[in-house]
Amino acid sequence: MASLEVSRSPRRSRRELEVRSPRQNKYSVLLPTYNERENLPLIVWLLVKSFSESGINYEIIIIDDGSPDGTRDVAEQLEKIYGSDRILLRPREKKLGLGTAYIHGMKHATGNYIIIMDADLSHHPKFIPEFIRKQKEGNFDIVSGTRYKGNGGVYGWDLKRKIIRSDCFIWQPWGQFFNSDLAETRSI
Repeated sequence: MASLEVSRSPRRSRRELEVRSPRQNKYSVLLPTYNERENLPLIVWLLVKSFSESGINYEIIIIDDGSPDGTRDVAEQLEKIYGSDRILLRPREKKLGLGTAYIHGMKHATGNYIIIMDADLSHHPKFIPEFIRKQKEGNFDIVSGTRYKGNGGVYGWDLKRKIIRSDCFIWQPWGQFFNSDLAETRSI
């Protein structure tokens, strides 16, 4: 991981969080999809592998936006393979956009932490345990990483894609991880 940034809400202590959420930590991964039929099995397998090897309790929420390529069918098969307690398909009938897909996924998340990822394999799940470790170290509400600082980068992108996405080098996060209580207090 090239760089991690953290944020802490001053309103709650670790003890207050434990009293509010005494359950074992559970991580809900929001995975919005649109035409990701080919990538979905691999990203789900990588997520399951990363969580299983780390002993982390998780669920993966796939929010498909009416993909015409059969992504929903693939997601249904993955739900059967890994179980509906681990893979939750929460599809929408048409393409409504990434932001609303995240909100839709948050409404179905049962974890006390939410991880936002892309399904196009631009974010590798192997870094999730590092995010979790960082969160636990400082009791942070938000942990965010970027592939555009330090030793990060984008591999396999041709020059055209790098130029088109040059704005990403300034602001786009690698992925985000946050306490679900934070979303609830902000009425998300």
